[in-house]
Amino acid sequence: LTRREMFLFARRKPPSRGSSGAPTPQASPVPSRGSGRSNLSRAASSPHLRHPPSFGSLETLAFDQDLTPVPKSVTVRVLLLLVAGFHVFLTAGVVFGWTSLAQVLAKRGVGCDGDNCSGQAGIFAFIFTLGTIGNYTSNLPFGLLLDTRGPQACCVLAALVQLTGALAMYAHAAGFGGESLVPAYIGFFLLGFGGPGVQKATFHMAHLFPSASGSLIAASTALFDGGSVIFALFYSLTDAGSLDLETCWLGYAGAVLLVLASGAVLWPSAPFEPPPDTDVDAVFGNPDDDTATALSKRSLKRQLRSPPYLYLVLFASVHVCRLNFAVATFQEQVGSLGFGASEVDQFVVIFGRLLPLGFVGMPLIGYLLDNSTPLVVFLLVNAAGVLNSSLLLVPHSRPALLGAMCCVAVGRQFVYSTFFSELQRLASPRTYGTLAGLANLCVAATGLLLSPLSSLSTSTLAPWGEYAFAPANLLMMLLVLLLFTQPLSCWREARRARTSDGPTFVAVARGAPSPLAPASVLERGAPNSSLRVSLLTEPQAPP
Repeated sequence: LTRREMFLFARRKPPSRGSSGAPTPQASPVPSRGSGRSNLSRAASSPHLRHPPSFGSLETLAFDQDLTPVPKSVTVRVLLLLVAGFHVFLTAGVVFGWTSLAQVLAKRGVGCDGDNCSGQAGIFAFIFTLGTIGNYTSNLPFGLLLDTRGPQACCVLAALVQLTGALAMYAHAAGFGGESLVPAYIGFFLLGFGGPGVQKATFHMAHLFPSASGSLIAASTALFDGGSVIFALFYSLTDAGSLDLETCWLGYAGAVLLVLASGAVLWPSAPFEPPPDTDVDAVFGNPDDDTATALSKRSLKRQLRSPPYLYLVLFASVHVCRLNFAVATFQEQVGSLGFGASEVDQFVVIFGRLLPLGFVGMPLIGYLLDNSTPLVVFLLVNAAGVLNSSLLLVPHSRPALLGAMCCVAVGRQFVYSTFFSELQRLASPRTYGTLAGLANLCVAATGLLLSPLSSLSTSTLAPWGEYAFAPANLLMMLLVLLLFTQPLSCWREARRARTSDGPTFVAVARGAPSPLAPASVLERGAPNSSLRVSLLTEPQAPP
């Protein structure tokens, strides 16, 4: 072993062996709290390390840092979950309620030069773009902050950003900058930038109730979408004359201040520790072999290059690109499918009302994440994606179009719930934020494809009539079909392993296997040709 490997395994206990001689899994040592100095700090000053650890080596040791024990009181855990839901609802997805806020601003003449409002649409589009850019780009910096400083610091800083954005929007509404739109530009960008940081600081709360962690993450995704109603409330209050916009912004700033204060008081400085059975790559085998090292205990660099993580990023990127394309081009697609102008308007109104109701899919996806195997969940979500693209190929069919609209409405709930739930199984509590942030950047990059695909369908392929959008939808379908390859290959490997007489490695997470385990366990190759990876529908004892 090298000096570094000797240091990493210095405190690892040798595996105990049963009567058959097979090694049995060992629980990871739980660091003591209150020592006044984290294990990472001790490692940094260890004489075994010639130089201070780099970022990558810090992440290698991250699993050995102090974590916060889960409170024993059910009442305390429920209170923390309620506060977390309050945080996510108020901040995470608020910028996506822009349509309602734009109506309020339009009535106030924002973006108009006297009676000339020809440039208003472009100004409003720019403001919304700033908010979405902030929402997507802040995932990585707040993810790094979460991994290095913990949920408390992440929540407090994100809430401060959100509070600054709310006050900037108040300053614009109150006319402190005259007719300048700069406060609105800055304010809406900061509203989008701070939201993901507040939500990221709550994901570890799923460890409070491990048996329902999938449902809790699905609920967080639903609350993200539900936050768009805040600006709808602004519109209702101002339209009825109950409050003016300035008072609405002050009230919202006060709510964000509560988020900041409750996060500073209630959130722990380190994530809650996961239950001992949540390592997706908890491998029964030779602990001295690198294939027996759990993915969550590897370096950040190794986690980023691992097939399980890459599959999750590809999974989210393909589905979000598909969903965003359907939403962005819905009106044009309905028109190209042979419906009249009045019918197009009706379907657009119905679609607009269906989109906020995506939370109705939360109970189903939450139940599957908690009680079924991830293999089934991935197959279901991918199948729903194929069905959605297929229905958009059928012209002159109301049932097909309505079915496609329903698939889009619940699709975001399905995709993000699955992504964040599976990522939590793969990542350690100290790398989750970074991995999620980088994945979100990749997802955001898929937005660059929307404009070319839309232009291709509406201009170049316009002579195709009812099938102008068929190539784009077929491309989306093909990309989703490619996502079936990993789960199906794991299923075949599982069947092969059940008939194999060789040593079997078992991967179990929350009592259910992960279809991503084989790639992660064998990413460097099996030590010999007789090794197999088994995906079990039920947890089994080691041999």
